[in-house]
Order: sequence, then C-alpha cells, then structure tokens
Amino acid sequence: MRGFGSFSIATSMLLVSISVVCLAQEIKVYPGAKHDDQVSRDATAAAPGKQVDVYLTSDGFDKVYAFYKALYKEYAMPGARQSQKQATKITFFLIDGATDLASSKFWAKVQHPYLDPAGKAQDLTVIQTIRSK
Repeated sequence: MRGFGSFSIATSMLLVSISVVCLAQEIKVYPGAKHDDQVSRDATAAAPGKQVDVYLTSDGFDKVYAFYKALYKEYAMPGARQSQKQATKITFFLIDGATDLASSKFWAKVQHPYLDPAGKAQDLTVIQTIRSK
C-alpha cells in the first residue's frame, strides 16, 4: 500500500500538469504581426463570452496562411469555396484541435484585406483569434 500512495500522488500531479498545459494553450502569433488593442477590446465587447484578439501584418495572405497551415488544422467552411479571383480571402484554423468551429473553444480567422472599423478595406492581413471564456 505504501508504494501505491506514492504512485497515486505522482499520477495526480501529472494529471494536474497536463490540465494546466491544456488550459494555457496559446496561439503562435505570426512573426511581425502587431496586436491592435482597441480593435481587440471592441471585438471582445461585441462577442459576449469570448476573448477576441486582433493582429495585423502587412504580409500577404499566402505567407500568413502558410505559417498557420504548418501549425494548426485548417477548417474549410462548408459551401464557402473561394476562387482565386475573389477580392477577400478568408480561412479558419482550429487551435484547440476541435473538429469544427461550432465545437471549438479556440480558433483563428485569417483574412485579407482587413476591413477597418469604418468598413474600409486596408491592404493588410488580419489574424483574429477567438477563445471561449
């Protein structure tokens, strides 16, 4: 019984450390992307129960897409086929490994061009992360 107690404590500590790692999961931010504090606050306020962070980069969509595609599972929105002629490019990545956006608690959207708060298109790529609180 004495050995079992040590095993039980060690197992409990391992499970707690695994849980902490899962809860503290963070997205790798695209190198050089800048966090937009005001837009992030406004987006979070508009999405109850969500934490939204917005990052902007002058790099093109394809570079940002390739960076995230190498790290996370891409989610293809059903029925949202994009042609190369479309002006706006959008894709989604499931950061938490969920199977779709509805079940994901942490996901990202990459879009080009960026539509500023006034709705004007800017020649920037936006990375928007959405996490359930």
